[in-house]
Amino acid sequence: MLIEWIGHSCFYITTEAGKTIIIDPYEDTIGLRVPETRADIVLITHDHFDHKNQAYIDGMRNGDVLIADAGVHEVDGIKITGIPVWHDEQQGSERGQVITFLVETDGMRLLHMGDVGAMPEPSYFEQIGKIDILMIPIGGYYTVDAKGALNIMDIIRPNITIPMHYLVGSLTLTEIAGSHDFLARAASREYDVSRLGGGLFDITKDNLKKRNRIVVMECSHC
Repeated sequence: MLIEWIGHSCFYITTEAGKTIIIDPYEDTIGLRVPETRADIVLITHDHFDHKNQAYIDGMRNGDVLIADAGVHEVDGIKITGIPVWHDEQQGSERGQVITFLVETDGMRLLHMGDVGAMPEPSYFEQIGKIDILMIPIGGYYTVDAKGALNIMDIIRPNITIPMHYLVGSLTLTEIAGSHDFLARAASREYDVSRLGGGLFDITKDNLKKRNRIVVMECSHC
């Protein structure tokens, strides 16, 4: 499986069978280059402009699949489960809900947590089960911050965590923090930290390691 971090919360995933998935393509107003490469499956966690590019959706090809709701979906042998969480600490009264997506393919289980804004209920963790690769926001303000992200990670205990939704490059959402606090806090815990030095991460089930690690990617569209 090849994972590309486009930027912000947007990832482009290519499975071993050549199927492609894009998660949260954003609008051009956030300062990053917009993704243009088409995907077989488009996942949208919620309707905010930094997660949903309507022009990208309007350009979907015949046969492409859009998923933006909760529930279990099966597309070309890929199982995708949408599970809602709160976007804020006031049970959605400020920003509503987001859909987190559990993607099962290539013998691995990936969880993209969208703009999770508060610690999910215990039932959420029971529902998601074991996670191999976690994509979680760390920048705060609109989402959980560094401390909140690590608290969630301590419960999920993913094999690999890819931080997202933090201040990078030309991103204009300057209310959110960078990665420094998150990485400093992670250093005092049991996580190994790897910096890829690029925006592509090639991973297979056989490459998963026993020790939990954080993989810091560079966004390809910054």
